[in-house]
Amino acid sequence: MFRILTGVIVGSAIGSILGLTLAPKKGAETRKYIKDKSMEIFLRSKEAMKNKENDMGFFKRLVVKLLTRKK
Repeated sequence: MFRILTGVIVGSAIGSILGLTLAPKKGAETRKYIKDKSMEIFLRSKEAMKNKENDMGFFKRLVVKLLTRKK
């Protein structure tokens, strides 16, 4: 299960990067888009860290559930 999840995450990241870089937009537009989206993700993660007790509890439960699951 962990391998599948890792593969999905890595594949999505690679696909996103390739899609952005090969898109038929001008380079300046693509760089601005990447910059804006990166800042948006940064701000969301910063906000999530303010509530990290709730978020970390969810992630801890998820990881424990995945690791203790019988094959």
